[in-house]
Amino acid sequence: MNCALCHETKDLCKSHIIPEFIFAPLYDKDHRFIEVTDVANGVVKRGQKGYWERLLCVDCEAAISRHERHSRRLFVDPLPPQISGSKRIREHPRLDYTAFKLFCLSILWRASVSSLAIFGHVKLGPHEEVIRQILLTGNAGDTLLYPLQIYALHFNGDPLRDFLVEPTHMRVDGHLCYRFVFMGFIIFAFVSSHGIPKTAEKLVIRHDGVIQTFDAELREFAFLRHVWDTVRETTKDK
Repeated sequence: MNCALCHETKDLCKSHIIPEFIFAPLYDKDHRFIEVTDVANGVVKRGQKGYWERLLCVDCEAAISRHERHSRRLFVDPLPPQISGSKRIREHPRLDYTAFKLFCLSILWRASVSSLAIFGHVKLGPHEEVIRQILLTGNAGDTLLYPLQIYALHFNGDPLRDFLVEPTHMRVDGHLCYRFVFMGFIIFAFVSSHGIPKTAEKLVIRHDGVIQTFDAELREFAFLRHVWDTVRETTKDK
């Protein structure tokens, strides 16, 4: 079969769409996790395994895994302190812009090429091929090429790690933006051929600076408030 990334005919691996380490804090005592599979209607179920398909050859899987090994520190390390003079901004000097951006774009791209229902909202169209080439060359581009915003998700002031929601999309001043929620962070990925709003530019990770994340409470995101209430009600006393 053909590898989805390099397009060569090779044996394919079990490729996780979302890296397996993301699921570690989600599992309960029975090695199951809570998954929200329909944000609009708040459908909640318990899963037992991560999401994978036979997509990539060994070489392409290894290349993407290198970005995952580097980027996992954002998710497993304690949050750094907020920078001086801010109650929201945290800096992550141990994160490399290129490796981390390729990590995020690889998840976005894998979700788009996946046939799994939970990723049904992610349809990149012609951008799918552009991002495939980015992943092949390892050139993450500058700040405004598929810009990313990263929010550290909190609930009543505490980091909210054990929460995974199906990827969805929204429009920001007419610009398409995909939302991934897992392991205490929300990743906003803008997919646009004509820039993004100036207000959004201020919060994206930059190729010429230290990667920053922004603290945010769950209640600040309308698309998550209903989901959270449904999760609490559905999983009560279970």
